[in-house]
Amino acid sequence: MLNHEITGKGKTLVFLHGFLESIKIWDSLVDKLRNYYQVITIDLPGHGKSDTTRDINTMEEIADDVIEVLNDLKIDKATFIGHSMGGYVTCAIAELYPNRVENIVLINSSTLPDDETKKNQRLKACKTAQENLKGLVTVSIPSLFAAHHREKFRDSIEFIKDIALKTPINGVCAALKGMRERPDRSSILYDFKGEIYIIIGENDETVNPELLLTLIPNSPNIHLFTNKSGHMAYIENFDDVLAILSSI
Repeated sequence: MLNHEITGKGKTLVFLHGFLESIKIWDSLVDKLRNYYQVITIDLPGHGKSDTTRDINTMEEIADDVIEVLNDLKIDKATFIGHSMGGYVTCAIAELYPNRVENIVLINSSTLPDDETKKNQRLKACKTAQENLKGLVTVSIPSLFAAHHREKFRDSIEFIKDIALKTPINGVCAALKGMRERPDRSSILYDFKGEIYIIIGENDETVNPELLLTLIPNSPNIHLFTNKSGHMAYIENFDDVLAILSSI
């Protein structure tokens, strides 16, 4: 079973981290939210303290793994908060287990699949990780932050680098291959009956904000928030993200 932590009481929030991250990225938010919610953080397969034996961790398989944790905790329904890859998993859960999902929060994520260019980049990143994980981390992590934020969040960049460097190579490649295979799940923007909160960084170089904005329907259950962040809005715009989560 996936490594997880649970704290607090109240409505359940489940936090799913992104690629090369772990449950530790949520510590500051959890510290603020645990007095008002029951908060569950989960290390996704091959990340943090969760092992993996699969060559490819598809978003569907990870969704099953997450639901296994909730079953073990006897939690029937929760709000799922996913950053980047965690958002892809959240979308898979919403499609496969809609009765288990109260609300959805997508932070710097997308319902769209990879295009061919991105698919090729995933395979190249796997090869690079196998040859030089430190080099991949050193180059890629700072670019997740908006250029105008990199100096301000220098300590956060080093913190994320440290987490990323502890990710086993098989976990890195299994996640990359799984993200590469994910389908288009934009239908959930129309079909999901709960509330959907979408947080977009206008300077996000990882998820195309302009393309995602063209997909989002004008629906009363969809709440769209944009900011000047890069791909790390939960760090770069911490107070805004906290306010959104506190309102759920």
